Amino acid sequence: MLSYYHLETLLPRLFAFLIAMTLHDAAHSGVAWLLGDRTARESKRLSLNPLAHLDALGLAMIIFGPYGWSKRLPVDESRFKKRPRLSHTLVYLAGPFTNLLLVLFFWWLYFFLPALLGGTESITVEQWRVYLQYCVIVNLMICLIHMLPLYPLDGWHVLKGLVPSHKQGWFTRNQRYALILVIVLLITPVGQWALGHVYPFAAQFVMNLFSI
Repeated sequence: MLSYYHLETLLPRLFAFLIAMTLHDAAHSGVAWLLGDRTARESKRLSLNPLAHLDALGLAMIIFGPYGWSKRLPVDESRFKKRPRLSHTLVYLAGPFTNLLLVLFFWWLYFFLPALLGGTESITVEQWRVYLQYCVIVNLMICLIHMLPLYPLDGWHVLKGLVPSHKQGWFTRNQRYALILVIVLLITPVGQWALGHVYPFAAQFVMNLFSI
C-alpha cells in the first residue's frame, strides 16, 4: 500500500501536494475575485505558481509528515459586491470542491493514460501511475480535512456562512479554541498519530477504487 513516510515516495507525494494546494488556493482566490474581493489577487495569490502559496513550515510538514499547509488566504468580506455571507461561503467551498474535481480527473487519467501515450503499457506509464495515485489520495485528503468545521479550515468558514446572523458571535468567541485544536492535530504526537491513520485509510480507499 502507498505510504507517506518512505523516502522513495517523496517526489510523487510532493508533486501531488504542490498541485493540490496550488489549485486549492487559486480556486479560493479566483472565486473571491469574481465576487468582488480583489484582496487575494492584490496579494499575488491568484496564481498557478506554487511559490505564491507555499509556507515554509507547511512545506516541511508535507516532506516529513502526512499533511502540510499553504499560506493563509487573505479574504475581505466587506469587498464582496452582493450578499457577503453567501459570497464568503462560496469562496471557501471553492477550494475543497476543486480538490474533489481533481480526484475525479486524476482517477480518470490513471486508467486512460496508456491510450493517451500510444495505447501500450510501459515502465513510463507505471511510473506516472504512481504519481497519479498520490494525486488522487492527496486531493481526497485535502478535500476531507478542509471540510472539518475547525478554524481556520474551510469547513469553519462554510458553516459560519450558513448560520443566521444572530449566531455569528459564537464563531468569533470560539475561534481561538478551534485554532488550538487544529494546532494540536498538526504538531502533537496525538495529532500526527491520527493523521498517520487517515493517510493509509485514504490510500486504501483509493486503491480499492482502482481495483474496481
